[in-house]
Amino acid sequence: MLFTFFIIHLRKRKEKTMLNKLRAELNNKGISGIVKTNILKHIMKNGSFMIPEIAESTGYSLTTIAKYVNELQEQGTVIELEHVASHGKGRRAVRYGISLNSYYFMGVDIKTFELNMALMDLTGNIVHIQRNNKFVFENTRNKLEEICDETKKFIDNLPDMDPEKIVSINMNISGRVDSLSGTSASVFNFEDMQTTPLAEFLSEKLGRAVFIENDTKAMAYGEYMSLPRQKYENILFVNIGWGLGLGIIIKGELYYGKNGYSGEFGHVNVFENNVLCHCGKIGCLETEVSGNAIHRKLIQKINEGESSLLAGKVNKGMRISTDDIIEAAEDEDPLCIDLISQTATELGHQIAALINLFNPNLIVIGGNLSMASPYYFLQPLQIAVRKYSLKLMCQDVPIVTAKLGKDTGVIGACMIARSKIFNTL
Repeated sequence: MLFTFFIIHLRKRKEKTMLNKLRAELNNKGISGIVKTNILKHIMKNGSFMIPEIAESTGYSLTTIAKYVNELQEQGTVIELEHVASHGKGRRAVRYGISLNSYYFMGVDIKTFELNMALMDLTGNIVHIQRNNKFVFENTRNKLEEICDETKKFIDNLPDMDPEKIVSINMNISGRVDSLSGTSASVFNFEDMQTTPLAEFLSEKLGRAVFIENDTKAMAYGEYMSLPRQKYENILFVNIGWGLGLGIIIKGELYYGKNGYSGEFGHVNVFENNVLCHCGKIGCLETEVSGNAIHRKLIQKINEGESSLLAGKVNKGMRISTDDIIEAAEDEDPLCIDLISQTATELGHQIAALINLFNPNLIVIGGNLSMASPYYFLQPLQIAVRKYSLKLMCQDVPIVTAKLGKDTGVIGACMIARSKIFNTL
């Protein structure tokens, strides 16, 4: 028994040492790091590879690529999948892939009324997912501790899984996030943590590498990675949930801006409505176009005597979520339908300006409100875009809802965790 424990301990220690060695090599800007990073990038995008494919895409010789593929095999990262018959009489070519149980990457997606977690393998397959719609976000130290505790529980309760193989975690948070320095200017930015970046605090708390990312950027990245990227390299991802954000993909890369704060679409000053935004300004787009804005208007109109299926909940002071409003609209609540459709029309009006500015290949709409019936949300949005944007700019631009649906955020978080640990983002 003791001998078996000793062997398992040695194996885990060896795996950890090999992973640390691989990380160090990928950080190396020499040929070894560049070639191995390119091999992993190819696997992340295509699932498998043959040596000539990597050689063609990088410009390195077949001998050089073969050398580093062999090293990745020795480290247990890359395995042979199959031998492929060649056209000539020579040896059969080898197709390589990833050892599926080598490394895992975790995503934590924090929303106003949800806390979702998932685990992804190196090829991008989600192996476990947990959705918690009883969660209510608060920007407090206690809530941060709760999120850490829930993350630990998720890891501890994974079936047939060695927690040591979870090499990194990415946590999605709203607001201004500098993911490079691991700091947040909006959420969990407490006085007693001013000298410690949030990502560093979380890494110490959870015992492994933790990154933080703006929720909309993570969603945009997740959606981009799920699409045919040769076709769509310039994408605008609009996240309309409780708030409103914008993820920008330019030539296949997330656009961060100077401090990582790009995409604050909801805080463009549009209205003279004297409504105070949570950012401290008045008249932000988010004050009229967001789940929060619909919630405010719904309560106001019910208090003024308008009918709604949600009137009972409002009168009792019960919590109303975006999902509640969407569900009421699906049950043909006229007030909720009107509020969702009005919001969609105004959002389309503003997206038209983005199309005129960025000239994208694709517009993707994500977030909880995008889950509403197309008749109430996507169609009025599309009509407004066509109405207010230049015809030449919008005529060949598809406007679609997120392919990954409600899991866009947590899948994007996993993909960010995977890409950052291997320096491919």
